[in-house]
Amino acid sequence: MRFKSGIQRTLFLMLIFSLAVMIFCFFLRDIGFFESLGITALAVFTHAVIRYAGSVIVSVLPKRFTDPSRKCYQPKKWEPALYKKLGFKRLKNRAPTYDPDEFDFKKRTPRELLENSCRAEAIHKIITLMSFLPALYSLKFGALPVFLITSALGAAVDLYFVAVQRYNRPRLIKYASLHENK
Repeated sequence: MRFKSGIQRTLFLMLIFSLAVMIFCFFLRDIGFFESLGITALAVFTHAVIRYAGSVIVSVLPKRFTDPSRKCYQPKKWEPALYKKLGFKRLKNRAPTYDPDEFDFKKRTPRELLENSCRAEAIHKIITLMSFLPALYSLKFGALPVFLITSALGAAVDLYFVAVQRYNRPRLIKYASLHENK
């Protein structure tokens, strides 16, 4: 299997490894440690699947859902101050990309880059919301605080990627408008 990025490889390995651990622990679930390990693997597996599911959900939505002209994708006045305070200028180039080809300035038109940015934002917003689904496992296994903490951490990671897209959006809008006038 060929991966376009380290993120794709890591996500795939998380899926396979957590699935293997779950299967192994299923047979040893009568031993407390293995039950805990199996539940942890289940949560990791679910978070990995959620990341795939987010992109599938956005891919089946009408194209207008990720239209860059929609108000929800427009930069807000307060955002630049927040990104400056968080030090995004030095962090933005360190953000990993699931599919680097989607943001390749040599392979994509300015309009495609802008659309891909909105699509990535939508995917990460959906994943952020879905990150709390593993908390439902607490109904079966208990330990709600543990599931809420891991869900909140997963959501925080995806909110970072939403912020990266929103940080870059004004520059992509400007870049696209400059190239439309040519």
